[in-house]
Formats: sequence, C-alpha cells, structure tokens
Amino acid sequence: MKKLALVLLAVATVFSMVACKSSGATSAEKEQAAKNKALKKIYASYYDALVLDGAETYTVKSGDRLTAISKDFYGDGNGYFFPLIMLASNETVQDPELIEPGMELVVPNFDANINDSSVATKLKPYFKEIAEFYKSDKASAAYADEMYEQLMDISNKLGEETFATVSASTVETESEEE
Repeated sequence: MKKLALVLLAVATVFSMVACKSSGATSAEKEQAAKNKALKKIYASYYDALVLDGAETYTVKSGDRLTAISKDFYGDGNGYFFPLIMLASNETVQDPELIEPGMELVVPNFDANINDSSVATKLKPYFKEIAEFYKSDKASAAYADEMYEQLMDISNKLGEETFATVSASTVETESEEE
C-alpha cells in the first residue's frame, strides 16, 4: 500500500510540474505580450491615416536597427521616423525592438506621409503615443528619455513643418554638380 501511495504521489508531482510549465508563460513572455497588445492598439488607431502609395519593402538583415533603416530610406537626420515603418509593418512585428533578420518591413513614402500636412496632422498624435510608450517602457530605460524627446519633437512639428528627405538631398547634390 505504501508503494502504491508513493507511486501515485510521484505521478501526481510529475503531472503537476508538467502542467505548471506548459500552462504558464514566463513573466518576460507575459510582459512582451502586454507590450505587443498595447502597440497593436496604437497601430490600429492610426493605420488608416497612413498613405502606402509608393511604399517600398525592406528585408531586415543581421545587425539592423530601425533608426538606421529609417536613415537609409528617409535621410541621415530622419532616423527617429521609424514609427512610420512600424505602423506600416504592424502585421509583421509589433515591438520595434524585436525586428529580426528575414522580416519584410513596409517602408512608406516619407513625403506622402510626413511632408503632406493633412496626413502629417493625422499622424501627429501617433508619434506622441509612441513617445509616451517609450517613456513608460521599463525595458528601454537606457534610452527612453532621448527617444521620448525626439519623438515628441517630431510630433510637435508634424503638419506645421517639412522635413528634408533622401530624395531632396539627392536632388540638391545633383543640382550642385551641374
């Protein structure tokens, strides 16, 4: 009888350990799921304001950062316009910190979204919400203040100012050479 009780106890212990591990996500997984949900909600609120005419695709490579991708497409001074790419690519990835090699990102046309004052005015609160998200994200604490300031600066200027783009600087360079 003791042997049977010990066997049943051992089986119950193993079963409960397996059940606990398979049923619950780690705290990091739960935190990431909450971040993704919050970002998805923000994206859903502004996606319809986005102009995708003239958008390009970009395949993420090892070592890529969204600010660098933004600079490549939008110009050296425009690295903090990456939320535009995230909004367009929200079906691929929600968290800007989790881009991975092989992901296909949608890169919207800068001028059609940022330098068109009617579209930019609609995107103004989006940049503010993303700034607030970074400010509240404990995982990005090392650079949260800078990110917040840069994104808030963009939000404050959207719809009221135009921003230099890669194509504009290329045109200027070509004109100077003639």
